[in-house]
Amino acid sequence: MPTLLVVGATGLVGSAVLDLALAGGRQDRVVALVRKLLAPRPGLEVWTGSPELLDGLRAERVDAVVIALGTTMRQVRGDRSRFRHVDHDLVLGVGKWARTQGVPVCCVVSSVGADPRSVFFYSRVKGEMEAGLVALGFPSLHLFRPSVLAGPRVVPRLGERMALACASVVAPMLPDRYRPMPHEVLAAALLYAARRPGTGVQVHHHAAIRRMAAQNTTG
Repeated sequence: MPTLLVVGATGLVGSAVLDLALAGGRQDRVVALVRKLLAPRPGLEVWTGSPELLDGLRAERVDAVVIALGTTMRQVRGDRSRFRHVDHDLVLGVGKWARTQGVPVCCVVSSVGADPRSVFFYSRVKGEMEAGLVALGFPSLHLFRPSVLAGPRVVPRLGERMALACASVVAPMLPDRYRPMPHEVLAAALLYAARRPGTGVQVHHHAAIRRMAAQNTTG
């Protein structure tokens, strides 16, 4: 049974991954990297790092890491450097630690439209993050590119709520990869990939994410 490290375990997707991993009983160890201590739970080990999070990483090998870090321009008050720090620098920091420790599997939440050449800042940062992880040479790297996520945010995201409302109305007319997705579906797919990694770089959009989530439920 593998050891799973969840980074971003207090967010919408990360907390759902944590819940699924602990409920399934298929992990010897489930580790959460967080800034603040979590309530004790059977099977959960907590690594804390503050304020930069990365100082909570330990010189220990895990079998797979799920990275569900992310913020919004609203949360960082429009500061692009702060946004990039969370969505790019911290993600790559975890990735570099994982490669140093010999972690073979990395699963990362990115976004539909991620492209390092994009004219849109958000998509460009996500694309540059993906390119940085690819360059690290993981034996198995899963890049998940969902569209708008539906779920109960701890910190409300006004823009995302508006996008979700609009997307829900026109969802039948949208190309598959741009359709809204329940956060639990993404979480289940991330856990599936961590447990059945395959090899090489794999990019997952809406339809593939839903298939993986269904397989995690049945498998």
